[in-house]
Amino acid sequence: MSHPRLLPHLFLAAALGLGLVSCDPKGTAAGEHHEGDGHDHGAEASADTDVHGQDERGFVVLDPQHAAHPNWADVGDLELGEVATATVKLKNVEKTPITIQSVLSGCSCTVPSLSCVTESGERIEGDPSSTTEALVVPPGAVAELSLRVDSLLSPARNKDKLVVVRMNTDSDFDPYVTIELRMKIVAAFQTVPPELDLKRIPRNGGGAGTIQIGAIGDSGRGLERILEMPPGFDCALVEDPPMGLTPVWTLRVRVEGPLALGPAEKKIVLATTGPGRQGEGRPYEIKVRWNAVEDVEVAPARMLFLRDGTIGREVAQTELFARLPGQLLSITSATIEGPGTEGLIVQLEPAPPVTDGRANRWRITVDPGAGKQLGTVNGTVVLTTDDPSFPRFEIPIARK
Repeated sequence: MSHPRLLPHLFLAAALGLGLVSCDPKGTAAGEHHEGDGHDHGAEASADTDVHGQDERGFVVLDPQHAAHPNWADVGDLELGEVATATVKLKNVEKTPITIQSVLSGCSCTVPSLSCVTESGERIEGDPSSTTEALVVPPGAVAELSLRVDSLLSPARNKDKLVVVRMNTDSDFDPYVTIELRMKIVAAFQTVPPELDLKRIPRNGGGAGTIQIGAIGDSGRGLERILEMPPGFDCALVEDPPMGLTPVWTLRVRVEGPLALGPAEKKIVLATTGPGRQGEGRPYEIKVRWNAVEDVEVAPARMLFLRDGTIGREVAQTELFARLPGQLLSITSATIEGPGTEGLIVQLEPAPPVTDGRANRWRITVDPGAGKQLGTVNGTVVLTTDDPSFPRFEIPIARK
């Protein structure tokens, strides 16, 4: 069995495995950051020069992880699904309070929080959502910038990544503080596509789809079975023939009705093995999303006049769908009413196959007819059907 959609993604993941990704709120190019351990600036911070942020102005970083570059922090390698926190301590060495006006993280996977400890030992909590006054740090107090990383929210996997976190302050001497947080999210598997989107499905009919999962790297980890699935789901995990040396699985998913109308998202959890298919690994999650709609639906829900080049005039069109398998209906009447609709013609065209005048899909066209000058239209197309559950549809129609 071949897997044409999976192959380029897996090769891409392997090719980029040693790359570096930068998440920078101002769009700094990845090439301006650093490969390897992310901390090699050469001789730019020599012993006889001041290190930015450590020159007794504004904030001074206490106990930095990297003495030559105190604004660097590191949460290390995180297995996909892990959560980690790095805390950077910043002492206000000025003689007046410093207001941290805002704090901005360059990636949604990293959420900052702020607090400070005064010289008397009192702890003050900040508001990192503020854009004007996130935290006021008294003279001599130590601010704690806590950076919580949720590996599941990181779009970059299996490569070094820097998240740039910026603080704006009212310090006259050093108003900007930048922290570079290094991480690497290690994923043993990759799904293609990244999540299963069933799109628009009928509320009473549900929907189904498949997703492929490939192992990344040479760890020898595997997928074992379905560990968790939501109520109303029917799922099957099948191991396919390998693609070269890469193990591949297919997950088949069916969501049963009835469903609540509107968008929804659930997750399926798969049990995994450790390296070499031995022991247990961290569970692997697959997101499934959909938008539940009525079993019979008009789309688009509003009719607008657009020029049809084949007939040389403006017409308005929409379609009526019966979304349940085998569901057929007949449109028994079609009228149009409202300002500007006089003389407009409603045309109905069933899509094959048609059985006794009933079809699964109907195209509705409103045509002014040849030679008619269209003005402003603000009306309603009214359809009646032979389906007792959906006997009437009112479709807005407009032209300005």
